Amino acid sequence: MAALSCDISVVKEGCSELGEGPHWDEKTQRIIWVDILGHSVHLLDPVTGKDDQYKFDGPVGAAVPRQKGGSLVVAAKRDFLFLDLETGYKEVVTSIDNDKPDNRFNDGKCDLTGRFWAGTMGPEPIPTKVVPNQGSLYSLNCDLTVQHLVDKVSISNGIAWNGEKKAFYHVDTFERKIDAFDYDATSGTLLNRRTIVKVDPSLGYPDGMTIDVDGMLWVAMYNGWKIVRYNPDTGECLSQLNLPVSKVTSCCWAGVNHDELIVTSERARLSPEERQQQPLAGSIFRIKNFGTRGLPAVAFNG
Repeated sequence: MAALSCDISVVKEGCSELGEGPHWDEKTQRIIWVDILGHSVHLLDPVTGKDDQYKFDGPVGAAVPRQKGGSLVVAAKRDFLFLDLETGYKEVVTSIDNDKPDNRFNDGKCDLTGRFWAGTMGPEPIPTKVVPNQGSLYSLNCDLTVQHLVDKVSISNGIAWNGEKKAFYHVDTFERKIDAFDYDATSGTLLNRRTIVKVDPSLGYPDGMTIDVDGMLWVAMYNGWKIVRYNPDTGECLSQLNLPVSKVTSCCWAGVNHDELIVTSERARLSPEERQQQPLAGSIFRIKNFGTRGLPAVAFNG
């Protein structure tokens, strides 16, 4: 597996306890990201460094803009909610996993039609060590109804769709695997689940994920110091991008041509010695000069 040689810079240094869910908002040219353990949603201007922050009373798993503007749809604790960016008002749309009060949302994004997909996980007494099979994958539809798509998930994480709108990919971090499904864009339903990648433990735990225009998956490796590019058709590790932090959490495409990769990371659960060795832990990185690019992120259409 070849190591990529790219330009890596720091967008914002040491800004998160557990940074996750980066989303490039083309309208505002800002990075939307969440700090799960910092209980906050952020809108970061990478040019000026201005970082607008909205606090929550518990873990936040994901946030994306709404197409109508002025607000975000957020997956926080076990709630889908709307966040008004002007007033900070939070309107709960619906709650899920009501029979599992210790579950929480973990990562999400919108499909090509504007549905917001987000998954849950069970209690996590030790990082990546959870009560297994307690989580599920859901979608908040544009009419604000909710679909329960996949059950018995341990740590629901990275999600992606291919450009032909026919395949959906989903990471279960605890199980160290990536599954593929046949995806119906009209109904938002999934069929024919199969495992396409079993991640070698030497690479770390698969976390957040994005996809490029060639249909290849870029997967952040928690405890792995890297992002790995996979061919979802063969399961082959094509290349890796090494980073100066061990707990790499997620990535998204950004920039005018969607040819830059924004990467989040964690510092909260490092030992004092590890923090000394990784002074950039918890930072947001920008990586350029890949020779490929991604697809525009989609806002919630509801």
